[in-house]
Amino acid sequence: MMGKAMEKRKRILVIDDDVQHVDMVKTLLESVGYEVKFAYRPQKGLEVARVAPPDLIILDVMFAGPPGPDGTEVARMLAQDPDLKDVPIIMLSGVRKVLELPFSLSTDADWMPARTFLEKPIKPDKLLAEIEKVLGPRKP
Repeated sequence: MMGKAMEKRKRILVIDDDVQHVDMVKTLLESVGYEVKFAYRPQKGLEVARVAPPDLIILDVMFAGPPGPDGTEVARMLAQDPDLKDVPIIMLSGVRKVLELPFSLSTDADWMPARTFLEKPIKPDKLLAEIEKVLGPRKP
């Protein structure tokens, strides 16, 4: 009876407005056995997370288009949601390069409540390693 529950694939939600990046990450993660949901807009990402809470969220910082929450605001909204506050978040963004920030961004409980901040572009093996740090090793 336990076999079915043991085989449940980990679900990862990618919230990012870069369609090519989402496609690349989705293809990579599905190829190694994760279930992937995605949203190109922050508000849609919050809706998707509430309907089917993921095991992990990969979240961009900057979103183009009409005014709305940025990734750090979304991370804070998730942290305040009783059903989603324990879902780990990996921030993945090119914001530092785009804004030419002379410092690296780091996570903290108030401003960017996420497990880690990774720079785009990211090598697939580094992304998978960071995901495994959060979710544990993948089943062979």
